[in-house]
Amino acid sequence: MQGEDRSSSLSPTALQSPSYPGPVAPPSCQGPAQRPDSFLFRLSQKEEQRRGDGAAPRPEPEEVTPTQPQGPMGEEAALVEQLRKNIESRLKVSLPSDLGAALTDGVVLCHLANHVRPRSVPSIHVPSPAVPKLTMAKCRRNVENFLEACRRIGVPQTQLCLPLHILEERGLPLVAGMVRALLELAPPKYTTSPATTTNPLAM
Repeated sequence: MQGEDRSSSLSPTALQSPSYPGPVAPPSCQGPAQRPDSFLFRLSQKEEQRRGDGAAPRPEPEEVTPTQPQGPMGEEAALVEQLRKNIESRLKVSLPSDLGAALTDGVVLCHLANHVRPRSVPSIHVPSPAVPKLTMAKCRRNVENFLEACRRIGVPQTQLCLPLHILEERGLPLVAGMVRALLELAPPKYTTSPATTTNPLAM
């Protein structure tokens, strides 16, 4: 009887022992993985955010940096293009694509001032075949003579640019405004109209 009691007393524990850890073990393993409030879950989210934030700003400077040295945009580009047209139409020349570099020696600007008022720049340093590029001192002298000529012709002081704006290509829009003011002071050309030339022939 005692043996039977022992076996009967052991039987429920034997039946329960394999089944008890079975259903208990899965929630203990799944609990921390499914809990969104757990510390490990929050850390994993923060790491993902850091990775995302660290990768996102990397292409931004790559997109911004190449746009900076592309030159003037918008209104400035329109002013520079107008400056090119004004010089080319007045002097009957074709300027290179890099307008700023073409104006740094001051030769074209001095010729433009003389076009508006002859002999406004009495002497211009011009490159020669032997020395195709002027020295910085001669370039500065041409630019200063051009600015002085503009002042004498009547360009307002507020529209005069500085030599460095031309020599260092820092202010082409300012140069464009000054050249436009200079050309507005040019005397009108006395040209015979077609009516005056055809009337004597008609008579």
